[in-house]
Amino acid sequence: MQYRIGEFAKLGGVSIKTLRYYDQIGLLQPASVDPRTQYRLYIPDQLRELATILALKELGASLQDVKRLFMHGESRREQLELLGKLKRNAQSSIVTATRSLLWIEGALQELGKGERDVSVVLKRRAQLRVASLRAQAKTYDEIGLLERDLHKAVDAQLSGNVTGVLWHRCAASGVIEGEPFVEVARGAKRCGAYDIKDLPSVTVATAYCEPTDHDAERVYDAVSRWIHLRDLQLSGPKREIYVGRILEVQFPIRSA
Repeated sequence: MQYRIGEFAKLGGVSIKTLRYYDQIGLLQPASVDPRTQYRLYIPDQLRELATILALKELGASLQDVKRLFMHGESRREQLELLGKLKRNAQSSIVTATRSLLWIEGALQELGKGERDVSVVLKRRAQLRVASLRAQAKTYDEIGLLERDLHKAVDAQLSGNVTGVLWHRCAASGVIEGEPFVEVARGAKRCGAYDIKDLPSVTVATAYCEPTDHDAERVYDAVSRWIHLRDLQLSGPKREIYVGRILEVQFPIRSA
């Protein structure tokens, strides 16, 4: 018994277009082609092959995966390898979904408190040449005074648009250590107390906040959670960049 493509498509629960595509890529070709009418003809045993294709697709297999399996005659070893790959993919998806649920739960809690949700994104930051002053302090206000001194010391004709602070240590560590910086031209030379250095190019987890202690603390906590949920690690001092009237908080990160 043989079925024309329309009949076989109905029996298999797929479209004619799908069967034609499977034929085109050499995945499931007709058992024969009528030499007179050029109709594609399929046999009942091919319903089993089609069912295997659909079942593996449902499990997440690509058509190329299925094609390789068929090329090896659906050997036990090939089946085990493919199912093992699909299992690993599913486990990875579960981990990703679990992390997303935790993040969503955190966002819901923030909104429940009446707080604005914190959006964290990854960005790649290019190398930046800066003039900087690094110091330890007892209070964050002292670092603010250091910022003011730095801006006075750097020649305005050599400074760029990017200004901010690198935070090497915070109050929770027992010592505050900050490093205000100002972007400078490539040819800028050291002058007085400040250093000239290149901040390396880096991938950062970034979020924005108002320049208040409460909002900054909230955003720092949110970025820290975001990094933890994705199994990332801090790879350098945290950065605060002044963007108009708001702060861009940057956590340099790397894979764990």
